[in-house]
Amino acid sequence: MNIADRKVRNIIESYFDQELHPELLEQLETRKLHGGEWLFQQGDPADSLYFLVRGRLQVWIEAEDASEKPRLLGEIAAGESVGEVGLISGEPRSAGIQAIRDSLLIRIDRRSFESLAKRDPTLVIKLAGNVVKLLQRRTSTNTPTASTFKTITLLPLSGDAKIKQFCEEFAQEFAAQASVVHVSPETLSARGAPVTQLSDGEDLPGRLKDWLSDLEDQHDFVLYLCPAGDSSWSRFAVRQADIVLMVADADSNPDEVAWEPELLSIQGTTVGRRALFLLQRDRTAILNTSRWLKHRNLNFHLHIQSGLASDVQRAVRVITGKATGLVFGAGAARGLAAIGVYKALVEAGIEIDWVGGTSIGSITAAAVAAGWSPDVAIRNSRQAFKVGKPFSDFTIPVMSLIRGKRMNRLLKAELDFQIEDLPLPYYCVSTNLGRGTQNIHESGSLVHAIRASAALPGVFPPVVVDQELAIDGAILNNLPVDIMQKKPVGRIIAVDFSSSVPTKVDYAETPSPWAVLRGRWLPFTRRYRVPKLTSIMLKSTEAATLEEVRRLGRTADLLIDPDIKRFGMTDVNSFDQIVQAGYERGVELLKNWQ
Repeated sequence: MNIADRKVRNIIESYFDQELHPELLEQLETRKLHGGEWLFQQGDPADSLYFLVRGRLQVWIEAEDASEKPRLLGEIAAGESVGEVGLISGEPRSAGIQAIRDSLLIRIDRRSFESLAKRDPTLVIKLAGNVVKLLQRRTSTNTPTASTFKTITLLPLSGDAKIKQFCEEFAQEFAAQASVVHVSPETLSARGAPVTQLSDGEDLPGRLKDWLSDLEDQHDFVLYLCPAGDSSWSRFAVRQADIVLMVADADSNPDEVAWEPELLSIQGTTVGRRALFLLQRDRTAILNTSRWLKHRNLNFHLHIQSGLASDVQRAVRVITGKATGLVFGAGAARGLAAIGVYKALVEAGIEIDWVGGTSIGSITAAAVAAGWSPDVAIRNSRQAFKVGKPFSDFTIPVMSLIRGKRMNRLLKAELDFQIEDLPLPYYCVSTNLGRGTQNIHESGSLVHAIRASAALPGVFPPVVVDQELAIDGAILNNLPVDIMQKKPVGRIIAVDFSSSVPTKVDYAETPSPWAVLRGRWLPFTRRYRVPKLTSIMLKSTEAATLEEVRRLGRTADLLIDPDIKRFGMTDVNSFDQIVQAGYERGVELLKNWQ
């Protein structure tokens, strides 16, 4: 390779924190990967250290159960290294590395490194230090996995006027929010490209590829603008993209366009990240989104009302890593404070771009995702919880104390949507009762998902999810910040309703039920203060994950913890006071936070 290559030399010298001998640079080899190609597979011999010069890689690990899909561990961006641990330990590769776009790497093999290390032992010390930093970074959850999209390809699925107008608005808003360069076949000449005439059906010249790579180094973002349809430019742009943004009109045919599968796949396999921007006439009346998602391998989708500037701004925030995610925790009736927090967020002018929750937090999260204003959320929730009294729907305690039919009826009256049709991206969490694993609900019936997420064990009956029983998500994840960290958001606000205030009693032994009843109904007998059965069940659910809630709360950019310990777990009669407590705490913490 050319040892004068400034980019390569800077990467290597930065990694080893010293000026390198020419002998080391002479040992480096280049490796080019096409999008979808594997650098190595899990279990392969660990015989080399790689540095990513250009492109993007993903780290995959095989599931222990052969019937399950491989799991994505993370991504590797330009300037980062691959294979340090294996080079030191000599153990087989612990994960597979796949390129999600055309990538260029430099490689040094084990034999060459060991030979050089004998002459300069500090190389081993530097390598070991970088391994420590790598492991610390990969095990840390102090920051969300904000989108690190560098190159973005905007791909219309048709050429109609509505889509063209949106693409123009998106490009303009992108330029207003970030340092971005727009590139299309029409702008190559004006930007000084070495090749400006492209022949359809032929691969792009190498000189043009190198020029575009340099352009990527000079700007925070590169936005590739494509016409609708298959072309040499579109194929190249797709293969250079950290994410491909498809744009479609929701009123058109949701089936895949004839050229779409081939353009978006490499050797028949879809690789990289895909998102769909679905243009709506009215974002409050979205229907049949699942038909658009059925045959497309997407990472996410966003609904955008045509002509609505705030929706275009949200789309750009998501792509540039500036989006805000909001997570509501569990807490039974105390969780109604979430509505007050939501009101404080709106008044502070904080735009929410992604929302999730668990248990009762899944309900408030749904209200936010549905586009309810704080006043509407307060009014509807007061009617549902204070007047509707879902915690008073008692039944014969075979599986639960409460039938759940009243809760189901109340949810259907206001939130009878498909999750995919919500104006904002949404998720909630439930627990698989048999497997002891977490269900993440991001599609299907919103009411069904909420019922599963809020199926407090012993209080509400379990819900059937994929022919298995599901119970309250708080059993495993009381504050699902970790799920939000995997979304394309730049900051996370978490709202925690858990409480660890000790409750002291004035008796040495738990009184019998008869003693408790005598104290309640007969005069001149001792009255025992004991919690209700439902409160014990609810508090048990909270206590089981209290330490994990604290850990997850610390990983959020802002943790809002309303003072609600004075309220009971089923105290819906204190609705207004609980909501006010959430509002006051939100106002207090948001005053100096942006």
